[in-house]
Amino acid sequence: MDHSTKRDLWTKHLRHVRNPVQLFSGAAGQALLRLATLDGTLPYRSAVASLTIRERVLFQHLLGRSEFVLEPPNASGAEVHDVLVAHSPHGKLSLHEPALKDDVDEQDVLAGIRLPRWLLEMVAEETLAEESMEARERAELDTMLRRWHTAGTLPARLEEVIDWVERVETVFVYVGRHLWSRSDSGSSTLIRGNVLPGLRERDLDAWSADERLFVAAMQLLFRTGRAVRFEEFNGRQLTATALRRTLLQRCSRYYDGTDEEPPARLSTMSLQELATTAGALMPDVDGGPGVRYRRISGLTYAKDEFLMDWAADDRHVGIAPPTLLALASRHLGGGAAAAEDLQDPAPDGTAPALVRRLTARAVETAVLEGDTAPLEEVLQAIVLGAVQATGGDYAMSSGIRDVTQMGGVDAATVLDLKKPDFFCCVMPSPQLAQKLPGERVTEILWQVAQRMMYNRWHFIPGNYERADIPRRRHYFFPPHVPDIGEWADMRHGGHTTSQVRYTLRAPGAAMWQPGFAPYGHPYRGCYDIRVVRMEGPPFTLEDLRTACRYSDLIDVFWRELATGIRLGGGFTAPQINVFDAGWYRSERWREPLERLVTNPRKESVIAR
Repeated sequence: MDHSTKRDLWTKHLRHVRNPVQLFSGAAGQALLRLATLDGTLPYRSAVASLTIRERVLFQHLLGRSEFVLEPPNASGAEVHDVLVAHSPHGKLSLHEPALKDDVDEQDVLAGIRLPRWLLEMVAEETLAEESMEARERAELDTMLRRWHTAGTLPARLEEVIDWVERVETVFVYVGRHLWSRSDSGSSTLIRGNVLPGLRERDLDAWSADERLFVAAMQLLFRTGRAVRFEEFNGRQLTATALRRTLLQRCSRYYDGTDEEPPARLSTMSLQELATTAGALMPDVDGGPGVRYRRISGLTYAKDEFLMDWAADDRHVGIAPPTLLALASRHLGGGAAAAEDLQDPAPDGTAPALVRRLTARAVETAVLEGDTAPLEEVLQAIVLGAVQATGGDYAMSSGIRDVTQMGGVDAATVLDLKKPDFFCCVMPSPQLAQKLPGERVTEILWQVAQRMMYNRWHFIPGNYERADIPRRRHYFFPPHVPDIGEWADMRHGGHTTSQVRYTLRAPGAAMWQPGFAPYGHPYRGCYDIRVVRMEGPPFTLEDLRTACRYSDLIDVFWRELATGIRLGGGFTAPQINVFDAGWYRSERWREPLERLVTNPRKESVIAR
């Protein structure tokens, strides 16, 4: 039974990465590559993006050269080393040059490098060229800030940035040598460290260049898709040139995903124009032939958005999975043979049609007989289908227990909700149920369920305007786009405990569908499908598409459940009463496994 903490895993990994035998037995460039990429667990692109301009130039000059090696920092006296190699507790490589009065925490120094003057001169030449470009981009941002200052709107815009960094799980951005952070599982220099609040008391002229960069960049990134955009710079250097590259790439890709032709002057647009263009294109992208998704690195908290081509008619589960067929044989009549006939991918035999029929029957049973078990079984069948179809170890779907509590056009109702007003149905794969003792499976499932109940409570206010939400109510912006992640257990305590290494998340309602609006107000990120693997291989994009298809089934479930509300007939939707502590601790998760996963005509294979 593995009860490792995130500190255990992270410390072990850093110790492996910093193995002196590996660092001092070969070329300096190879050793630096090992440190920067955490021995290949971090993509090279992300590793290089964490370096300052000068560090990146120096690093690239050392790659491929065999004549330079690392030396222990005190081997010949630190003063003879032109570069000191440091590796922070966060796993970030830094290259410090004592000749430039470049301060470094001695505890982080692992080695030194001696370099010839000609190489350092080449580094200086290239650095100056890139710094010149950076200065021009920063001047544009400073001009923008100055306009806001003159117009008297800068204080309000600063308050917006302060508020926005609280609306995402993690901000973990490097600006030069400093880490600017707001993290549940790490430091919080931006707020508790007074980096941003401290600007309130100072005039714009007294802000540092890095402070001006951060505030301006966050304002522009927010325009392209709210504060989740900040996470795209997690674990990386925030520079004005990197900001331009990000905005330009996004606009270019978004134009590819729409029928619109990009303007000829796209590459010469101002940073403000690029941000505004990207934000304006996003709805058209979501209504087009492409699907936005994100890749998440648990090592750096970085979340990168990409766009994949995916035909709209391929975004649904076609043939109903065995879990739903087994349920149909029990609740729709006709026995197992009739259920097998539903595998015909005709309109009535598709999985969405079957979920709609099963949910309608379950709602009728709940209203007329007071029995909500069939309703809960539909959720279990979808979640089990997802875990089987993706080859995950366990899967989950969370939501609100009583959909009638989502009523109203303002946030007043949902703000009164508590964590127990939400649920999470977590189901293990048959293989996991056989592999681990029952008490360990229960422990994992209930820990996950509690975290997801909290997340759903934390997300739901974000579906309303900021003015509708009291300042005292903390919340995150709800997830909108699907994501695929790796190494989640390395830096997140909850994921470590539940052995979450590789992840899929498909929020609902999907961005290519209307928001879920039982009372007219649209919600997103109010339900989902999530799938976890405890060990490799990582998930693929086809796995992510599969998760989205099963999230579509969850969407069908909720819309059918809310049909009576939409019709305005005084209908009271049945509540989801299970998936609480008692349900998990009594190991009732075994029942759906036995009933739904296995062929209903065969004996159960789930070990007790």
